[in-house]
Amino acid sequence: MRSKKTTSKANLYFTILELFNQNKTTSEITKELNISKQRLYYYTRILRELGFLQKKGYGVWEVIRSKKDDLEHAINWRNKQIRGHAFIWKVKLSRKYDWVSILERNNIPYKLVRGYTPRIYINNKKIWLGKETIIVYDTKSFYGKNAFESKKHAVWSLLSTLNNLSNQLKIDLGKIYFTVSREHYGLIRNELARQCNDKGEKIIIRDDLDGEWFWIDDSNGMLGEMETGGKGFTKSRAGLNLEVQNWWNDMKKTNFKVTPSFLMESLGKIVQVQQMNANNIVKHQKVLDEMLITLKKIQESLDKK
Repeated sequence: MRSKKTTSKANLYFTILELFNQNKTTSEITKELNISKQRLYYYTRILRELGFLQKKGYGVWEVIRSKKDDLEHAINWRNKQIRGHAFIWKVKLSRKYDWVSILERNNIPYKLVRGYTPRIYINNKKIWLGKETIIVYDTKSFYGKNAFESKKHAVWSLLSTLNNLSNQLKIDLGKIYFTVSREHYGLIRNELARQCNDKGEKIIIRDDLDGEWFWIDDSNGMLGEMETGGKGFTKSRAGLNLEVQNWWNDMKKTNFKVTPSFLMESLGKIVQVQQMNANNIVKHQKVLDEMLITLKKIQESLDKK
């Protein structure tokens, strides 16, 4: 396959992986794709950074991962760190609506949930039309450099959905107030998550207030995702994720050496040094005192003469 026929970056990267899987050399790949060696080096460097290739020797590469969905996800979002998802929005209305009449008048299919709440789909999102509130279940993922940027994109998506809802139902929602009742944020391409996924292990942390607020459970296609959520009682869920993100990045800077044990040992050594210095000061002072006494005796002896 020639590079000019490639319809997307993901397809090109996937083609390169396939050629390496066929034990093609870098020279053979550059000829087959009609690209320069420098360009192929750029692509292989990206694939190595994303965890799909491993260099075994000069011009020799080993394919570690080759699932196309994972590759496409990694290429599209490789500069992002956080994936916001599983949003549930609660929209408070300023007035009441006869939803069934409105839906039937506009020939919009619906289903009654619990026998009285209409449920419809807008932009592939499930929406419950309540008497005083609208509940929006968002199935999309929103990426950003941190949780707050991710949430900003999610809010814009919600507003777009509500606008489409108004247009399809031919109503004016007027002034609305919305809150988020569920939101999950994941640190994608996370090393610890990859390790757990490779071993088939899970990590779940919970407490009495927020419930499950941290977990690793092999999210599909995320190349390792460390997630946070919870009920949001103790702090905002976006704020919690930012703290976890900052903690993780800070730990990576020290190669995870600055642990509580490391800090306690370091503090213990500092205390020992300070104690030694204090003891030395006492000894030095004692020597000085003895020298002073000796000098006084010498002076007294000289005075007598």
